[in-house]
Amino acid sequence: MHNPERVPAYVWTIQAEQIGLRLDRFLVSALEQLSRTGVQQLIADGQVLVNGRLTKASYALRAGDSIEMLQALPVAQQQQVKPQALPLDICYEDDDLFVINKAAGMVVHPAPGHADDTLVNALVAYYPALQQMEEGQRPGIVHRLDRDTSGLLVVARNTGTQAALVEQMKRHEVVKRYLALVEGIVELEKGSIDAPIGRDPRHRQQMTITVTDSRQARTHFWVLKRFHRHTLLRLQLETGRTHQIRVHLQAIGHPVVGDPIYGAKAVRKRMALQRQFLHAQQLEFVHPTSGVKMSFEAPLPPDLQAILEDEAAL
Repeated sequence: MHNPERVPAYVWTIQAEQIGLRLDRFLVSALEQLSRTGVQQLIADGQVLVNGRLTKASYALRAGDSIEMLQALPVAQQQQVKPQALPLDICYEDDDLFVINKAAGMVVHPAPGHADDTLVNALVAYYPALQQMEEGQRPGIVHRLDRDTSGLLVVARNTGTQAALVEQMKRHEVVKRYLALVEGIVELEKGSIDAPIGRDPRHRQQMTITVTDSRQARTHFWVLKRFHRHTLLRLQLETGRTHQIRVHLQAIGHPVVGDPIYGAKAVRKRMALQRQFLHAQQLEFVHPTSGVKMSFEAPLPPDLQAILEDEAAL
């Protein structure tokens, strides 16, 4: 029996990208210094609560679930994000949230092998109270962008805002639109890609279209401009799976230009592109406190704009 008066050592609020994960798998990623066996033992010992109740390691997480771990790790093992005064492009901020225009090359939050120089490192330096939201490496994070994808992210400044935004994500009420330059000529003016995405069994760091251990994924696209060998697309996510746009575009034979994993191994020699041509251009959501619809747009960064201006290379 757990003591209801006991203050938890760690508290997490489940984000949109974590919906459906097993409880034990989530805790292994959140507490990277513990093995899955160690996490399962903590759950079996009654040290982990979901919404105030004991549950099984196999429990599938839901939007807004509150996860509490009662047992503290040794102080030497507790992970704190190191504040780093890195450049931040803050499009908007108030008492509840930030909207950030993330630069390409910046990882969103610390992870094994990449503890420093992330967006979260920069945010906790700018706003130290962010680190008090919850234990772990992802305070305030509602959704992510890949390292080499630039553009808009919303970050919560308190747990109530975070839970509300995660719920909006679950209901597909957060609008995320991207610009992508893809290989080849897309013939349709618009379309949708509806194909489940899961972990690639052969390459565990990659995602793939699969019906095994997969989750529903849907991406909508519109052609903005056709070049000689490439097409500029606007894309809108209905779901938010890892690498979703990149995997879906590869699946229809039009991978993102410059994508080192899902695209061609090298871009054309005339193209001075050092990363994938993918930019989170527009973001819309309802402010959890005011109820006002918020809309943001981030212009193409100079490196991508320069590619479009050299039409002879396209």
